[in-house]
Amino acid sequence: MATSRRFFAVAVVFVVVGYVVILWNGWQLTRVDWVSLIVAVGALAYSYWLPDSERFIAEKVTKRDELLSQFAVFVLFLAFYSITAGSDSSPFNAHVRQAVALIHGHTYVDAPNYIEHAQIGPYSYQLHPMLPAILLMPFAAIWGMETNQTIFSIVFGALDVALGWRLLGRFRLTVNARTWLTVFFGAGTIVWYESIHGTSWGVSMVVAIAMTLIALDETFGEGRPAIVGTFAALAALARYDLAFVWPIYLALLFIRGRGIRELTWFIPGCVAIAVVYVAFNEIRYHSLFDRGVFIFAPAGSHLFGWEHFPGNFYTLFFMSTRLDSSFPYIHPTFGGQALILTSPAFILALRPSFRRIQTVLVGIAALIAMTPSLFYFTNGFAQYGTRHYLHTFPFLLVLMAFGVRRRADQLTRILIVVSVLMIAFGVWHERFYGLNA
Repeated sequence: MATSRRFFAVAVVFVVVGYVVILWNGWQLTRVDWVSLIVAVGALAYSYWLPDSERFIAEKVTKRDELLSQFAVFVLFLAFYSITAGSDSSPFNAHVRQAVALIHGHTYVDAPNYIEHAQIGPYSYQLHPMLPAILLMPFAAIWGMETNQTIFSIVFGALDVALGWRLLGRFRLTVNARTWLTVFFGAGTIVWYESIHGTSWGVSMVVAIAMTLIALDETFGEGRPAIVGTFAALAALARYDLAFVWPIYLALLFIRGRGIRELTWFIPGCVAIAVVYVAFNEIRYHSLFDRGVFIFAPAGSHLFGWEHFPGNFYTLFFMSTRLDSSFPYIHPTFGGQALILTSPAFILALRPSFRRIQTVLVGIAALIAMTPSLFYFTNGFAQYGTRHYLHTFPFLLVLMAFGVRRRADQLTRILIVVSVLMIAFGVWHERFYGLNA
């Protein structure tokens, strides 16, 4: 219980300090700022009414204490993301437009020129996977086009971090290691950057991460194939590349003791989501597959091909910042930055022994998930970091957990601190100076 109280207390302190900064500068408070303060204070007070556990290690605490710690992490990062997001709502709200369209009984959207869309006759169709729009429908039914997609993204981003904390509890980690890895996932990766901006492409990734984390948590927890299959399929409905990872979930469940007959329960969830995917595409494009990006692209262009690999490989591993004589002298570029130059702690994903089949399978899952983006015609641009690879982060987090020797050592702590500083710099620079061409 002491750990949960610390998380809640940090959330309260952060919100209070953040409010002082916001009010001092005359910035506008948003609805989610107020909500995060109320929830943080209320949760902190509630946690003090509960008795302490003897020792806070996931496998030894009660279910109630573990759930409270997950909620504490959610509250902390809800406050953190809310305060650092600013007060602007992203105009790139394609998911809200799709949700409003679905509520009104059609799939075409009202798409102004700045919203990427496929045009077929008089109808415009947004290009992004549909799961975020489905999740937004209850809110769009209330607020319509006034639904704030950025707030939705912030809440889901905080949920991602809480689910990351929960997943890490499946492994033999101390609270120290679990906390360091959670801080890295939420503040030392571009999960922070994308969550607080709430753009259409970013929201798809943030939602896909949540579904993947739930699927992995079940895989390394009770291992029920039906649940793993359902959430693995939902992840693919937010990021199509993740459908290629489905066989890896089956392999992980198999080596963890599930028989062939049990594994067949993985299939219904995938089939159900596939039916939704196909039906949505059939209505829009009279095709089994989502052809929106192909229609949107210039005629004769090749969306996937070897010719795109060098540029994407360079973006992922080598693309750097720009240096000049204007403050702050180091400037993130519009095209992005290499993964190691935004989140160097990801190098720890190479630490676990790849002689273990479990490690190999998770590593293969990460490679499979990122491969389509390496051959895609664009690197993502208009980004800090490498947005097209966000959906691989849950698998990399698992690899990092495999490599930790229970407690975070000095190298781990240093790399995580550097990662947090790099992401904080990117968030700050983009907000006050923008991204440089």
